[in-house]
Amino acid sequence: MQSFMLAGLLLTLCVQSASADFVVKETVQNLGRNQDVTIKLKDNHCRIDANPETTALLDTQSGVTTILLHQTKMFLNVKAEELGAEGNALKKLLSQQSGNEETVDFQPTGKKEQINGYDTDEFVGKIAGLPVRVQVAKDFPNYQALLNALYAAQNAPGLNLFRALSIPPDKYPGMPIRTTIEVLGQPVVTTVDYVQQSTLSESDFAVPEGYTELKPSPSPVPSATTSPSQP
Repeated sequence: MQSFMLAGLLLTLCVQSASADFVVKETVQNLGRNQDVTIKLKDNHCRIDANPETTALLDTQSGVTTILLHQTKMFLNVKAEELGAEGNALKKLLSQQSGNEETVDFQPTGKKEQINGYDTDEFVGKIAGLPVRVQVAKDFPNYQALLNALYAAQNAPGLNLFRALSIPPDKYPGMPIRTTIEVLGQPVVTTVDYVQQSTLSESDFAVPEGYTELKPSPSPVPSATTSPSQP
């Protein structure tokens, strides 16, 4: 079930446009490890490749998330209500950690840094009671339109509960290039390496040919009566 939470969390940090296709390359640092994440966006579809073994395909209109298991060439469909349950569990876990759900608007620290070619300014605040530090590029082209589309996508069935971890677009003073949030006592640092506008194929968001669906086995139904043992 961690794959579903990961997809939802990454969606709160990815960039999305309603009128163009985008490829977003991010690096996520957690527990001393770097994880390369590639996010592809087309209309109401989002593809997240966070490791070589699995891919998450999100349809933000239907709320269905499809997990591709590449080693076994299988896929698993997760419905909106199941992903919503994951979001509820995550929200409860984080609120227990912070002790409150306070959100504090970003305030500038005065620190400036160049990250991946972008001149950034640092801001700090809180989201759902968790300390957040963002380094934003104020001159990033059309950043508000990108963030508006992302925020709208999180209203999709099954994904809206992850909106508790997101920040309204008008609260951002620029495009977030690096975001640091402390989760369960550990910093999670997400850095945008690049954003590329490109025409993407519909096949990037479809189950590949040759993959079979993985369906959970139904639980056995116990018999209403128990036959007496034979002598």
